[in-house]
Amino acid sequence: MKQTMVWFLMALVLGGCAGRHVDYQSVSWKKLASLPYGPKVKRSKPLSVPPAIASLNGASLRLSGYMLPVEMDGENVATFILVRNQAMCCFGRTPEMNEWVMVRFRGGSSVPMNMDRPISVSGNFEVGEELEEGAVVSLYRMVAERVEIDEGKPAGWQAN
Repeated sequence: MKQTMVWFLMALVLGGCAGRHVDYQSVSWKKLASLPYGPKVKRSKPLSVPPAIASLNGASLRLSGYMLPVEMDGENVATFILVRNQAMCCFGRTPEMNEWVMVRFRGGSSVPMNMDRPISVSGNFEVGEELEEGAVVSLYRMVAERVEIDEGKPAGWQAN
C-alpha cells in the first residue's frame, strides 16, 4: 500500500495532474519495432520514418514494459530504458534500437526503482535518431509525465 501511494504521488508530481487532463494514446511494441532500422555512421539522406511511426513524434503516449535504470538520483531512478519484457536485458537478448525507449523526466524528477514489476509510462514521445559524439544513442525517447505500476500482471508478463 505504501509503495502504491508513493507511485501515485509521483504520478501527480510528474504529471502536474491537478487541473489538467491528458488523453494518452496507447502504442504497441509491435508498432514501434516495425520501423526497419540499421544505424549508420554517416547517412547520405535523413532516416526514412514511415508515416505511422512519424505521426507518434510529439504525441502523448502510454507504453507498458519494464524499467532498466540508466541514471540514479540517490535511491530513485532519474533516467531509464523501457523494454517490452524482462528477457530483453542482461540475461536475455539485447534489444534492437527500435525495441526500447529512453525515458527521462522534466526538472530533475525521479521515481522509485522498480525493475521486477511491469510499469506503464505516459508522456511526450519523440521519434528520431539522437546522436552523441557522432553515435546513435536512441531512436525513441519519452519525457515521462506519469509512471505507474501495472498491478495484477502475472510473472513473466510481456507487453504487446
